[in-house]
Amino acid sequence: MLGLLSIELNAQEFDSTAYKYASEITADGIKKHLEVIASDEYEGRETGQKGQKMTMEYLIEQFKSFGISDYKEMNYRQEFPLIEQENSGVNLKIGGKEFIMFEDFVLSPSFVKNQKIEGKIYLYQDKENEYAFIWKRDTASSSQASLKEQIGSLKESDTKIIFYYSENLSSNLEKYEHYFKRSRTKLASDLKENNQFMVSFSDAGLEKFLEASEIKRKKLDKKGAEVFSDLSMSFELDINKPNNELQGENVLAYIEGSEKKEELIIITAHYDHLGIEDSLVFNGADDDGSGTVSLIEIAESFMLAEKAGIKPKRSILIMPVSGEEKGLLGSKYYADNPVFPLENTVANLNIDMIGRYDENHIDDSNYVYLIGSDKLSTELHEVSEKVNTTYSNFNLDYRYNDENDPNRFYYRSDHYNFAKNNIPVIFYFSGVHEDYHRATDTIEKIDFEKTAKIARLVFHTAWELSNREERIQLDEKEDKDS
Repeated sequence: MLGLLSIELNAQEFDSTAYKYASEITADGIKKHLEVIASDEYEGRETGQKGQKMTMEYLIEQFKSFGISDYKEMNYRQEFPLIEQENSGVNLKIGGKEFIMFEDFVLSPSFVKNQKIEGKIYLYQDKENEYAFIWKRDTASSSQASLKEQIGSLKESDTKIIFYYSENLSSNLEKYEHYFKRSRTKLASDLKENNQFMVSFSDAGLEKFLEASEIKRKKLDKKGAEVFSDLSMSFELDINKPNNELQGENVLAYIEGSEKKEELIIITAHYDHLGIEDSLVFNGADDDGSGTVSLIEIAESFMLAEKAGIKPKRSILIMPVSGEEKGLLGSKYYADNPVFPLENTVANLNIDMIGRYDENHIDDSNYVYLIGSDKLSTELHEVSEKVNTTYSNFNLDYRYNDENDPNRFYYRSDHYNFAKNNIPVIFYFSGVHEDYHRATDTIEKIDFEKTAKIARLVFHTAWELSNREERIQLDEKEDKDS
């Protein structure tokens, strides 16, 4: 009897209309669109570059063809200004001696306003020094504060520049030279005055500094630490980095709701990738071509329902974003400049890399990682679980939802810019693989059936969230003082 009752209840919960339109999301449709945007012709879809613009136009063309109207004459897009800054043009002189960037030192932050700073460096003793040098090469003395503690102390002070020796910098420069030297692209609004800089010396830079400073090394103390005389010497830091103005775009496919149209479900995936490097096209078939084309299919299914007279109660914004690979820039810009009020945004469903398998599921096509579903709303998590049980029956893997996940995936895709604004989120993800951020992330390695099935799960979840009578609720925050 219990078994029969369970089957009957599940049957009552099953929405045949939702199932019908979710079934319009197919592996063939996923493949058709992915063959376009993950082709060499689209040049790796780097934000601000030709390939990203081509992808934007393709997305808009598809959304128009489904009958989605342009919202408030925005031309289906939200534009955001960017600055691409080359990591060059930094000159440092100490005591008249020139120091070479990426050989002797590294400056951070790396994305900065151009400026010239002159002053005197003092051997670190307290928080009052405007420019301070920390010496911590010998760790034998337990009486001295650790380098981390000293830097932390100065970071909390008004010290404008902290000069210090980093024992790992020389090896890191050798291993990751390309990473250090590459240009950085940020929102134009991120280019502002910095209150504090860090200059870290390599082995060669430290020796040059000691020569320039003429610090006299005194005898070792009882625990073997070197003791130095006071230091006061002039320096010049001239930052003159080349800046290029670019523009990114989020694509807006807005499907207006019926009864509760002021409330909104936002579905995102990033359509940008890494572009071309050393003449190799980084196609990004999985990252995040798989999520991008899923949005196309999901949008089409909602519009097929609308054409049959079935509108969602709440509005749906399907928003492919760019700038994710540069630091979640498109979603950050939207959260800072929302087209629709954030307080009316019920949830964000974000899709990033769902077309492949990771090492934990090599022979398992019936899994998906869910991240964030219970962070802000237990009700969202329960809805998600129920939808999966009713329609998809995936193995929902929550290992990366752990607060102590060393990968920190919760913070690494576009949903996070909604979550930090107190909007419940679900991040759909299949994990990283050997082709992650490589030119070998190509279309022939995609499991189209798996991708389509996850896209259908997202559709069903959005359908349920948009059509339920009451919007999902945020969990009440615990009173930390109680």
